[in-house]
Amino acid sequence: MITRRIPALMLALCPVWVSTSVLAEDAVQGDPVAAIDSRLSNKQVEIDTMNSEFSSESESLQQLQNQLAKLKRDEKELNAKQNRAKSALDKQYSRLLEDPDTDLITFQKAYQEAWGSVKENQNQVLETRQAITESEMKLSQVKQKQARLNTEFTYLEEQKVEARVKRIAAELRESEVLETSYKTTCSATMTLGECSNQGKYLTKQKAVKTFKARLMDSLTEATLAKQNSKGVQLNIHVQESQIIRAGFEGNNNYFTQMQAQLQAKPEAVAACKLLNVSSRYCLQGESSAKKSTKDSSKKDLVNVTVRSDQYNDAVVINGVEYGSTPVEVVLPKGTHQVTVSKDGYQTYNRVISVSGNDTVWVKLRPNKQS
Repeated sequence: MITRRIPALMLALCPVWVSTSVLAEDAVQGDPVAAIDSRLSNKQVEIDTMNSEFSSESESLQQLQNQLAKLKRDEKELNAKQNRAKSALDKQYSRLLEDPDTDLITFQKAYQEAWGSVKENQNQVLETRQAITESEMKLSQVKQKQARLNTEFTYLEEQKVEARVKRIAAELRESEVLETSYKTTCSATMTLGECSNQGKYLTKQKAVKTFKARLMDSLTEATLAKQNSKGVQLNIHVQESQIIRAGFEGNNNYFTQMQAQLQAKPEAVAACKLLNVSSRYCLQGESSAKKSTKDSSKKDLVNVTVRSDQYNDAVVINGVEYGSTPVEVVLPKGTHQVTVSKDGYQTYNRVISVSGNDTVWVKLRPNKQS
């Protein structure tokens, strides 16, 4: 016997599926991962350019340092040559006292040339040192730019991982309406109801497997995800189902054709596992939510100060002893029971309402004389 039903589930759920597909298509067109990849590529070009500039400037600095070392070596030789020329000229001056016709011009010229060479060397040393200073400053600036670019690159890489996790997490939340059929063999001892239930169960099981396979195939990073899919809980649920056709088809073969809407509700770290990245990327949202809750709870706390006109008194707030005034406590907004007491004085006992930071001033009155 074959039973047939109108496949209303497909008609009812198609608009939902179409809108989901359109949204998915829009998400692909505005893929943030691709945008970050483009920025990473541009940043890498900047880094390569800066590395090239660093290498060029380092080579220039090395040449200047070598040049300075040579000038320093030349300086010793030129100073020695100047000293020899000066000594020779001094001797000629001594001879001039005995022989007025002694030739000084040649020795003066030799000394002047030696002195000129020393001065020229000194100027070159000064210029080279200045060039080295400028080169070192430029190299330092290049290093700072390199550090900044590397930091920006690392930040972009971090953003890319976050974007990849968000993308695959969104892709895993997909839903779909599937039409699935399955033929099973019922044993002779099974009732019709048992055979029907077995057919439904196995058909749903096949639908879940089919949906999971299609879901994994549709992921942007499907190859990587499949490699890391072992142990990942996708938690695929059959949200709604409807039998299209069911019944025996010869002997004990029971045929079931079904339409079902399926959706994955993956574990919190499923996207991170599939991408083989740290689970912290998947738990950031939860941490932020917890932090937000914590922050909001902090905003509900206020600072309350209790002071009185007496020393050695005793303060009790909501049944908790806090010692003598002044007392500073952190309390939640709302009403609180405040008691201030001291021997020989009337006890102050009030219910106060606080909505912000506040100070409670207490004046203790002496007990009346009996």
